[in-house]
Amino acid sequence: MKKLFSLSVLMVAFTFNGLGQSTGPIVPSGYATSGSGASWGNLSGIQSVDNNPAYADLAQYPTCNNFLCYHSNLASFTNFAFAIPTSAIITGIKLDILQRVNSPGGGIHDSILVLALNGNPLGVDRASALNWYDTPTIQTYGDSTDTWGYAWTPTELNDPNFGFQYMLTNTSYDQAASVDQLAMTVYYDLGNGITSQTSAPWQIGFAGNELYVNAPASQNYDKVQVLVSTITGELVYQSEIGSNNKTMELKQDVSALE
Repeated sequence: MKKLFSLSVLMVAFTFNGLGQSTGPIVPSGYATSGSGASWGNLSGIQSVDNNPAYADLAQYPTCNNFLCYHSNLASFTNFAFAIPTSAIITGIKLDILQRVNSPGGGIHDSILVLALNGNPLGVDRASALNWYDTPTIQTYGDSTDTWGYAWTPTELNDPNFGFQYMLTNTSYDQAASVDQLAMTVYYDLGNGITSQTSAPWQIGFAGNELYVNAPASQNYDKVQVLVSTITGELVYQSEIGSNNKTMELKQDVSALE
C-alpha cells in the first residue's frame, strides 16, 4: 500500500519578509572618462550588440607614452533610469558585460569595476583577474543576493548619477579591448513574499508570485501533504496533491501571503 508522504517544517522552511522582484537588464545612457591611460572610445557602443562596441587600445605592458598605456583610463557609466519602489529592500545587483579582445592569448583583464554614486565608488571592487577571450563572451558580476558590500537604497539606485566605474589592464602585447553591450539588473523585495529557504536538497524557489517545490520521495505515494511555515513556526500554507514516479512538483500562487 502506498503511504502518505509529508514535507515537515524541518524540510521546508521559508523566510516571509519580501516579494522577490527585479528590474532590468537595463543599459546606461550616461558616459564619461577620467584619469590617465588609454582613452575609451565610442562609449555609447555599449547600448546594443551591433559590432560597434566601446573600446580601448592598450599598449604593450609596461609601456606608456603620451597617448597609449597598458591600462585604460576610468570609464563611468550612469543613468540607468531605474524606477524601483521606494519601499523596496535591495537584495542584489547583477552586471552583464559582453567583452572581447582582438587577438588570441592576450592578457587584458579588469583592474577596477565598482559601483558608484555621484562619482564616488561605494562597496567592494568586483574586478576579475581572468583574461578576456578573443570571441565575444558575457562576463557576469554579482547576482540576486549580492549588494556589492553596500546597503543600497532605491533612491540611490534610481538616481541618474548612480552607475559604475570601469578600468582595464593589459599584461601582454599591444591589443584592443571592446565592450559591445553592458546591462544591469537590480533585485529587490517588496515585503509580502518569500526571500529565502533552508531546505536543501529540495528544489524550492520563487518565480514572480509563484512558489515551486520539486522534491524526490523515498517511495511512490498517493498523496503529498505540503506544509509551509515561517522560520518562527507559523503555518502559512497547507495543501495535499497527488503524485507518482517518486517525484513531487508543486506550483502555488502565494502573493497573498504576508
